[in-house]
Amino acid sequence: MFQKLTEISENKKLSKFLTSFSGHPALKPIKAFAIGEMDIGEFMRLFTETNEIADYLDSIVDYMEKYDVPIRRRTILMKNVNQNKPFAARSYVERYIKLHAQSFRDLSNEWKVNPPKVSAHLKTLSPLTAHDAYVIHGTVADFYYQFDQTSERTEKYHNEFEFILDTLPGYLSGGVSAENYVSQFILPKYPSTMKKGERKRMVKEEIKIAFPRDCKGYPRWLQSPEWPMGSDGKPAAYVGQKAFADYTEYYFRDTATNAGLTVTQWW
Repeated sequence: MFQKLTEISENKKLSKFLTSFSGHPALKPIKAFAIGEMDIGEFMRLFTETNEIADYLDSIVDYMEKYDVPIRRRTILMKNVNQNKPFAARSYVERYIKLHAQSFRDLSNEWKVNPPKVSAHLKTLSPLTAHDAYVIHGTVADFYYQFDQTSERTEKYHNEFEFILDTLPGYLSGGVSAENYVSQFILPKYPSTMKKGERKRMVKEEIKIAFPRDCKGYPRWLQSPEWPMGSDGKPAAYVGQKAFADYTEYYFRDTATNAGLTVTQWW
């Protein structure tokens, strides 16, 4: 009986939520981007120029938080996860609501205590990088899912993010500057319409050329990769590294000016 009353209460909350937000004009471009009818460049142009979409997303979070509206999670199936059974994936919507954000392992303590506004966070991300494009699209698609569980979202941005993770070597994987460079200047030369194996091979070959070395080895980073860019915006050449008691210095050469660059990482 208690469970049935809870379900009725949640259904009422959802109904009021849908009534309040379903007719907003911002939902149209959100849907178009979520299902792949609008590309990320056009969506982010609208997002940053008008503030209508940004304010709409923020108002959704405020309403869901205030009235404890149940968040709809997408049911997915991932190989070697959850004993190969379908499960409800956490929604990006939950990251912006304090009560739910506290349970995310990958969020900083600061974020858990005081989640940022959706609008403010998305504006810090670059649609030109595979990772940020994936996060932007995933966030927007999860917000649209609160209104429509029937439309299939495009997997374009997820697939591109998985491709770059699979393609970047270990000494670059996870490095913001390296991923930004590869996403902006190498991936566009080899479209996703290519055969995956051939595309992967060619991208890997160009990465080796784009990130030069003046020695045989590769950086053995203590933390996330921090391959620096030179004065011309291209990756500097790796020269070598030296370990000290509490830190390691990584030496690079600006290929445009030959000036030395040093990156320091601490234990």
